Amino acid sequence: PHERRGIPPAFDKKRKEGRRMSNDPDKVWPTGLTLKEAEEVHSYLIDGTRVFGAIALLAHVLVAVSTPWLG
Repeated sequence: PHERRGIPPAFDKKRKEGRRMSNDPDKVWPTGLTLKEAEEVHSYLIDGTRVFGAIALLAHVLVAVSTPWLG
C-alpha cells in the first residue's frame, strides 16, 4: 500500500494524519493552521517580500548610479 508511486511510508502516514484535522472545523488541511493563523503568516510573508523588494530596488539604484550599468 505504501509502494504506490514511490511515496515514503512516513510521508503517506503524515498525509493521512493531516486529513484527520478536518474533524476540527477551525483547522485547514494540510497546514493545520486556523484561518486567523494562516492570515497572520500570510501578512508576515507579504511584509517580508516588500522589505526584500525595497532592498533589491535600492541596491539596483545604487549600482546604476555608481557604475555605467545601462550605458
